[in-house]
Amino acid sequence: MILYFSGTGNSLHAARVLGKETEDTVIHVADLIHQCGACTSIQNKVLGFVFPVYFGDIPKPFQEFIECTRFSPSAYIYAIATCGSSGGNALYHVNQILQRKNCRLSYGRIVPMIANSTATWKKKVTYEYTKLDAADALLTRIGADIKTGVVDTKALKNPLLARLMQSHILRRIGEKRFSISVDSDACTRCGLCVTLCPTHNLLLSHNEIHVGKRCSYCMACAHHCPSGGILVHGRAIKRENAYHYPGITANDLKRR
Repeated sequence: MILYFSGTGNSLHAARVLGKETEDTVIHVADLIHQCGACTSIQNKVLGFVFPVYFGDIPKPFQEFIECTRFSPSAYIYAIATCGSSGGNALYHVNQILQRKNCRLSYGRIVPMIANSTATWKKKVTYEYTKLDAADALLTRIGADIKTGVVDTKALKNPLLARLMQSHILRRIGEKRFSISVDSDACTRCGLCVTLCPTHNLLLSHNEIHVGKRCSYCMACAHHCPSGGILVHGRAIKRENAYHYPGITANDLKRR
């Protein structure tokens, strides 16, 4: 089983590549929570986590899921973190959580792809799509490693910069910088953002989109909004700057 978390498709694509290479099932962690509840038991002998890096760390919903779930202590567990540049201490943090459960990561890798945060502050964005070709080549090699049970924990680092990023003050600044709101004039009430949100943080009620307090900062709503009705720190993402992994559609990312 490969569990993934994805807002704009990088980690979904990575999970699909690994699923194909290892002949394993790919499941969005939000869908698993919906089916089995927030706290469950997964006793698979081989288990993969694929997720993006937010603020140098694991996305909060994925972290909460790992903390609440029981795993087999003898399982071969691997984690793949997709990111724009730095993997922070995401893999290190995953391993810390697992060790508290008498488990551990057997394998971890950082896969640089394209950051979906750039469009929230730049007026014009040019994406380096060649990075995705390099990512695919790396994912193919990772798949071969996993299939043969390679143990590789060199990427499980805890760099100082990542620790600073996770300080309470800097984290709050980052969360404010990527805060979501709704432009009621631009919003068409299509409800797409509601179906995309992995944490049920958006609600369409009385012909208005309401924003809750459980945002994961995945930016799915902002990048996929067809009308520019979702604002990030008060700014809409221009349609020409919107990002999703090529070939990954909003329908692929919707909750099931």
